[in-house]
This record gives sequence, C-alpha cells and structure tokens, in this order.
Amino acid sequence: MKGKRKIILVDVFFLHLAQTGIKTYIDSLLDQIESYQGDEFLFIVYPSREKLRKQTFFKGHTAKWKNWLFQLRYFFHKLVFLPAMSYWKKADLVFSPDFLSPFWGKGKRVSVVHDAFFWESPEHYHPLWRKIYLYLLSHSIQRGTHILTVSQYAKSKIAHYLKSRHPISAIPTGLDLLLRNKRISETSPFAQPYFLHVGVMEKRKNLSTLIQAFAIFSGQADRDYLLVLVGQRAPRASLDDYDKIKELVQELELEEKVVFPGYVSQDALAGYYHHALAYTFPSRNEGFGLPVLEAFAYGLPVIIGPQGALQEVGGEAVCCSNSFLPEDFAKAMSLLAGDEELRKKLAALGKQRLNQFSGEKFFLSLQEYFKGLLHG
Repeated sequence: MKGKRKIILVDVFFLHLAQTGIKTYIDSLLDQIESYQGDEFLFIVYPSREKLRKQTFFKGHTAKWKNWLFQLRYFFHKLVFLPAMSYWKKADLVFSPDFLSPFWGKGKRVSVVHDAFFWESPEHYHPLWRKIYLYLLSHSIQRGTHILTVSQYAKSKIAHYLKSRHPISAIPTGLDLLLRNKRISETSPFAQPYFLHVGVMEKRKNLSTLIQAFAIFSGQADRDYLLVLVGQRAPRASLDDYDKIKELVQELELEEKVVFPGYVSQDALAGYYHHALAYTFPSRNEGFGLPVLEAFAYGLPVIIGPQGALQEVGGEAVCCSNSFLPEDFAKAMSLLAGDEELRKKLAALGKQRLNQFSGEKFFLSLQEYFKGLLHG
C-alpha cells in the first residue's frame, strides 16, 4: 500500500503584483504543477491561477497608495492568513517562491530568495519596506525556514548576507516556451535590422549603457540599425529608469533609431524576437537571467555583460562584453552585426543550452528537494 501523499501548500499571492522574473518563475512552476501526475505529492496552490488572472488592481505602474495597500495585505497574508491556512489544509510543507515565509504554521517552510538585491541595491527600495522585509526574513529563518535560490551565483551572494542555520540550496529555474502556439508574422516589424531588449525598465537593467553603446555602434556602422526596447515602466518609482532613458535618447539624438513599443501582446512579442538580429542584456545585477533563455528559445544570439548569473546561465552560448563600458558593448554589437556565421553558431549553442534548463528538470529537482526535507 502506497503511503499518504505529502501536502505542499504553494503560496502565489505575490502574483497579484509580480511582473518580472518572479512572475516567470511562478508561472513555470504552476505549469509543471498542473501537469503533475505523480502520487507522492498533493500540490495546493493559493490563490488559484484563475482568480489571479482576473485581478489587475495592483498591476502596472501603480499609485503610491496602492503600493502601500499591497504591502499591508501581503504582510497580513504571510503572517496571519497563510499560517492559518497551513493548518486548515494540513500542509506538510509551505512553499513560498517570493522571498518571505511565515514565522509559524504547520509543516516545514521554504522561501525562494531569487537574488541579493535587497542587500546590494538598497537605494532601489523604500527604506521602510526594505527594513521590514529583511527583518521578517531573518526571523523566519531563525524559526526554521529553509532557503532556496535559483543559481550558484545567487547562492554565493545570498549566503554572504544570511546566517541561516540550514544550508542554502540552489535549483536553476526552468523555462518551457511553447513557440508552436504563437503566431509569428513572416514580416519583420521594421525595415532595418535591429537589436532587441525586453523587460521592465528598471535601473539595474543598465539600459543607459546599452543606449550609449548603440550610439557608438550606430556611428561606426555602414548601414542603419535600430535598437528596440520592449517593455514598460518599473512598478515603483524607486526602481524606474524610464525618464532617464528617454532623456538620454534625446541627448544622443537617437529618436529615430531607438524604438519604445511599450507593452505588447505575446504574439507581437514573438514577432519582435523572431526577426531581431540579436538580443542585448546589459544588466549589472541578476539572480538568474531568464531573458537569456527566452532569447535562446527564439534562436537569437545574446550579448551580455560580465555578470555572474548571466554567465552561469549562458555558458559558451553568449557573447560576453569585456566590461560594462559602452565602448565594449559597442564592440560586441559590431562583432555580431558583421559576422553571420557567429550569429548562427551562437543561436545553435543557445538552443542546446536551453535543454539544460527545462521546466521538467526544474520541477524534478524541486521534488527531490522536497523529499529531502520531508524524509531526510
């Protein structure tokens, strides 16, 4: 007779707000849970995905009072509601893929800390919320919460700041892009070849360097190119870099060469990826680097800076700038623009690299991690 299934309560409350890497992480996790047919675990997801899809109140560039309201609801959820729910659902483990676990509750507790941004970039956060988050994380760990992260690079950074009584574990994020379900136009959205970046325009994404690099590259190129920056403002003013980016484009007289499509549909986004010359990702601070895998899935060569997590994810399949100086990024752009064979080689290596980060591998590793906690 098989043993009783272990109950895993998965807290996805943060999807009310999440728009970037944590959202992609949780969405990938939920895809795997929905297809799970094993008999060892019973996954209970709260709130339900259907309910969250209908909620848009906290999405986008929200007013300050909405941010405060979300934070208060979030802390009440973590400290009161989720612990009570763990008893109601008789959870063996409460899994929080969004930084914080409750202090108490039924079963073991696991938090996913995706990066070390709270410690390394304090200027990007409201000082009160940052202080509360770090206080709650510290006390949660003292009360037995286990910490999981998404890369060996992030693990080394986080371990430097946390004094966890349990060892920190790293399980790489998995990503499954079903490109066959996307309608991709055969016609490029632009007449000129273009470099692409997709993402919320946060300060840490270092897009000012990319624009300066493109200005250098464009001034040396023997034909016209575009830089396409798909995405919207950051959800919080302390993180947002949009106005500075627009000002820099005007200062460098690149208004006709740097395109801001804003937020676009998934089908339109697939077209932007499919027809791009290369993907550019100059971010200085990442815990993992999901955009690199997304670009690989579309067969794009990728340019990154010398950032540890991106190098870990990209391996030999990326073109890595020698530094974060605009001049070095411009050299990388010139290299790819002028070498079609190199672009094809990197695209092929990227497809191979993508296989190491599948959603299935991620979920199997996560299950083994749960087994170790519950039976070890």
